[in-house]
Amino acid sequence: MKSQESFTLLEVLVAITIFIIIASLGVFALRNVQPNLRLSGTSRDLVTDLRYAQQLAVTEQVDYGVYFSTTTEDKYQIIRHGGIDEVLKEEILPEGINFQYISPLTDNEVRFNPYGAAKEPATTTLVNINGKTKTIRVSPSGFVKIK
Repeated sequence: MKSQESFTLLEVLVAITIFIIIASLGVFALRNVQPNLRLSGTSRDLVTDLRYAQQLAVTEQVDYGVYFSTTTEDKYQIIRHGGIDEVLKEEILPEGINFQYISPLTDNEVRFNPYGAAKEPATTTLVNINGKTKTIRVSPSGFVKIK
């Protein structure tokens, strides 16, 4: 008669319990990191839209701007200034991300001229629910960067 080797029920339950503990720790860690990832993504999107408005201004030889609104909800718009102002894009900041600071700007807007330069320097700070911040700066020459 041959003996069969196999796992006991106790060994299987211990292995499953260890797996569940490790998985729950991973989910907890992901929930803590998610707001920071959302903040980084939102700040990159804003920089991309600022550079896009700048590119359109140079390409079309018309002023373009990015208007920041904090009245009812935090959002920004890309606006074409040529005869009649036209909103090309509107982005509402994701839940848990807010404008913490927007430097005093004329009409609350970063405006790019046909040479790609900004009308005035700008600083915008985004904050998440954990209090972590990302600062975006636009220099008078039109250079846009995240700090």
